[in-house]
Amino acid sequence: MMFNEAELDSALQLKKAVRAQTPLESAEIHSYLAKSEIIAAILAAPYRTDTFTGLRKLEFLLAELSEIPAFECLDQVQTMLETLHHFVDTPDGFSLTGKNDGILACHHAICTLIFLRAGKKQWAEKGLQWILTYFPFDKNEPSSWHGADLFQRFGGCVGKSPCYDGLVKSVKVLSEYSQKYGDFPGLQAKLQQGLDYILKHRVIFHQNNQDYLYEDLITLFYPYPYRTNIIEVLGVMKTEKLLGQPECREALEYLKAKQTKQGCWQAEKIFMKSSWVAFDPVKKPGAWITDEIEWLLSDE
Repeated sequence: MMFNEAELDSALQLKKAVRAQTPLESAEIHSYLAKSEIIAAILAAPYRTDTFTGLRKLEFLLAELSEIPAFECLDQVQTMLETLHHFVDTPDGFSLTGKNDGILACHHAICTLIFLRAGKKQWAEKGLQWILTYFPFDKNEPSSWHGADLFQRFGGCVGKSPCYDGLVKSVKVLSEYSQKYGDFPGLQAKLQQGLDYILKHRVIFHQNNQDYLYEDLITLFYPYPYRTNIIEVLGVMKTEKLLGQPECREALEYLKAKQTKQGCWQAEKIFMKSSWVAFDPVKKPGAWITDEIEWLLSDE
């Protein structure tokens, strides 16, 4: 299915133009941003800062915005970034409880990625350092982190195996930092360890059998909340030029098989609708998710 370019949300038009390396003047970029209905809906969404769920909504809204090039140019986004940082910043990393003890791998990585994409390098490097120092990227790897929530809350981010959501999002942070700013002490070795872990799981499988790691991992949605999925993981592998590895083949074939007869893809789920502005309707042709998957498969 070919979407009518003129009918696409202007933020998606901007993303397509940036991916095509189309030269754009600053005024053109601001025009795309200003006309976007998706951006307007996100900026109009109310949020609270006095609860975990309220801050999580702010985090999610910014995570969505961070999928759009130049999102940080908007004044209201800068206010949202400052607000999120004020409330989640702790001595060692980022926590939706505002306390060191409350750091969770997935949310810590999401915050770090938001700050990284927004050009908040110093904030991002704080998050990066926590990942490098404390979050294990392999089974039975000990962690010296002293905060309780990482090991206990929501079933624990770290047990015999690291939480796959947190690992993928943390690997994504390392990958995008390297792409944007270059090296950082300890980054390349940790990044390689994380990529090897993903490859050992052939992106979506248990390491030693053909069972999927969990259902959400093979569920199509975009953008990404605290959960990761096949699209996000393969996106990391594409950025790292690893899609040609045999370990990625089955995941790529699974994704290709999800294409509809009309030639597009559909979002299958929206997480926490009260905290999220949907880019695409569920179970209907999705312009945003199709663009993301077409970018993934463009070298195939």
